[in-house]
Amino acid sequence: MPAEWELSDDLPDEDVLVIEVTPPWKMYFDGASHKEGAGAGVVFVTSEGEVLPYSFTLTHNCSNNMAEYQALIFGLEIAVDAKTTTTLSVWRFSASGQSTPWSL
Repeated sequence: MPAEWELSDDLPDEDVLVIEVTPPWKMYFDGASHKEGAGAGVVFVTSEGEVLPYSFTLTHNCSNNMAEYQALIFGLEIAVDAKTTTTLSVWRFSASGQSTPWSL
């Protein structure tokens, strides 16, 4: 609400609907591949700040890009299965420790 708006507690004799906006969940994902195999990791941070980590071993040889996309797919499947009704913000985690918003 802009600072210049005044807040009045005088309400008409009508029902008032209050909508609580919760912060979005965040999903961080990354995948990696090497000659010994490949893996994927996903971390969810709930709107309350709870951290939910998941890791997966990929059973087939693949490139780093394929491992990252598998991590993204696993994370989205987990989010759908959790049936959360909050917004999901998706971030790609990189080995340098930087997280960037994910987009196509």
